[in-house]
Amino acid sequence: MSTTTTASNLFEIKDEEANESFLLGKRDVLLNNYQSACDHLSKTCERIVKLRESDTAPELAEPYFYYGQALLYLGLSEQQVFGSDIVKDTDNDENENIEEENNTESKEDEDGEIKDDDNEEEENEDDSIPNDEHVNDLERAFEILECAHMIYSKMSETNLNDVHIITRIADIHVMLADICNENGDHENALSHVLKAIELQETINEQQRYRLLAESYYKLGLIYELIHKFSDAVDSFNKAIDGIHQAIKQFDGDDKENERQELQSLLPSIELKRNDAQASIADQHLIVQARKILSGTDNTTEVKTTDIPAKDITLNVRHKRPVTETENDDETNKKAKLE
Repeated sequence: MSTTTTASNLFEIKDEEANESFLLGKRDVLLNNYQSACDHLSKTCERIVKLRESDTAPELAEPYFYYGQALLYLGLSEQQVFGSDIVKDTDNDENENIEEENNTESKEDEDGEIKDDDNEEEENEDDSIPNDEHVNDLERAFEILECAHMIYSKMSETNLNDVHIITRIADIHVMLADICNENGDHENALSHVLKAIELQETINEQQRYRLLAESYYKLGLIYELIHKFSDAVDSFNKAIDGIHQAIKQFDGDDKENERQELQSLLPSIELKRNDAQASIADQHLIVQARKILSGTDNTTEVKTTDIPAKDITLNVRHKRPVTETENDDETNKKAKLE
């Protein structure tokens, strides 16, 4: 009988075949061999579901967790490499056969030939195949991770202070946030990260600060995407503080590699924080420019009501110059008197 490498016996995989494929899949995840990991872990899950006749057995918690993680990273890596192109497994003969059938059926449509019932069924099956395979990986990852979340949450009801369970649930929320972000659902992504941080704040283990640093960093990225740059700056600062706290905990000469690894993360986080700060300044300039263009900015208006106008009528009267007409009238008056 073998067990998983967890901190407790709650996740013991009793079937030797299932446990063997699980360990291989877990190893592949750690080595970033995500396609191979998915193959091994899917076999593990299928085996346990068949033996236990349930898809929510406690034994499935760890396989679901790593399977969902592998699917997530596989989907993200394919998206980075292929962009919006269709991802096709050239080693999969079944996919090649389906593609050939599609081409044959399309040609028959153009020639006006009538298909039999078998061909119509194959066509319907082909229509159900999504065009973008990496989206399938992300959707499948979301489903698997939700199943894992359900199992861990049920376990937490009777194991309230189990650090492993709390950490797993928080990690699942972070991964679900990644999937939501990729789908443009930033609101739910924000909600998942905040839930992860809430759980991680309760952990008193050494890994707490590093986990919080990662979550706050992702929180800052989400705030940037929704243009809440002040919140992004605050989140990045908390991520930096978390890294510094984690570095302090790795004391001793034997922890030098861990300290250097954490130290290497700081420049990229600080750069993102500086970018967010610059975006705040840019936002302010844009707002001011819009006010000026719309005429709602009063900073350039001359206000004459602040200083009362001085009545200079008397001065004008005293200094009013004598006109030529007035001079002639004065001369005529003097002549008449004479």
